[in-house]
Amino acid sequence: MDRHAVLDTTAIISWPISALSGGIITSGQISEVMRYSPERAEIIKSIGLNFQEPNEEFIRQVTTMARITGDISGLSKTDLSLIALSKELNAVLVTDDYRMQNVAKNLGIECKPVIMEGIAEIWNWELVCKGCSKVFPAPKNTSEKRNDLGECYDCGSPLKLKRIM
Repeated sequence: MDRHAVLDTTAIISWPISALSGGIITSGQISEVMRYSPERAEIIKSIGLNFQEPNEEFIRQVTTMARITGDISGLSKTDLSLIALSKELNAVLVTDDYRMQNVAKNLGIECKPVIMEGIAEIWNWELVCKGCSKVFPAPKNTSEKRNDLGECYDCGSPLKLKRIM
């Protein structure tokens, strides 16, 4: 790699081991890789990737932006850490995750896709009731259940994210 690159878990799993050299990852990613392939996780530990954790101030900046764009509920704490690390180190963020790319681009971070094409434009999101169409503010926190956004306070129908036009 020519420039510092922060690697999303997709890159760690998908790219050849030789392509990962010099990449930067967080310690939390090893457990993600372990769920997919324990053998790959052991190799990753031994090839000399740079393990770093972002400064708390950069995590706050990223979290704030993810709340503004409405992407927060679709991002994990690891995702937020990777974006924050890219911002802090002025590094390229390597990911296929469109939500991560959306937040990163809003923060002026360069993104490089792993396998798929990157995002073509920046989007913002809002919560909308599937039943009565009432609009709610976008979620404020990450969610382990990406599609469980809660229910409408008025009619009880599930909420969904909708792009703000």
